[in-house]
Amino acid sequence: MSMLETLVTALEPWSTLYGDSTVLSVGLTFAHLAALMIGGGLAIGADRVVLRAGVVTDPAARRALAATVGDVHRPVVMALLISLVSGLLQLTADLEALAANRIMWLKIGLLVALAVNGLLMLRDENALRANPAGTNGLVAALRTRAMISLVLWLAIVLAGVGLMQG
Repeated sequence: MSMLETLVTALEPWSTLYGDSTVLSVGLTFAHLAALMIGGGLAIGADRVVLRAGVVTDPAARRALAATVGDVHRPVVMALLISLVSGLLQLTADLEALAANRIMWLKIGLLVALAVNGLLMLRDENALRANPAGTNGLVAALRTRAMISLVLWLAIVLAGVGLMQG
């Protein structure tokens, strides 16, 4: 028996419960989408602030920019964790079909890329906060990360829509 078959068999009770319960299915879908909407909305709002800031040379303005970006990290991470848990529960409810779905793996890859981009953004934000009079490269790096963040959030939504159609 393959590892996938073993997992599918072990998850059979969960899959049956999920498939038989509209409340559970709707609740997990809502948690997943609401978390993505809240986390993505907060992140995109912060990305917009960074992109609108242009080239910021004033140390006080740089500190404020870093603080604005920093203020959203915790709620975005919490939203992503809720989305991750609800998504994993949905995945395990239909593991046999979703494990072979290329769009699912694309979405997971996009989420990993978003997390890495977020960590790099946090690193740049902390460096800017520690040295607001530092180089313009930190602000440029934040702007690049903000643009990447926007693209990744939208690509994740697109992949999610693709999963619903498949």
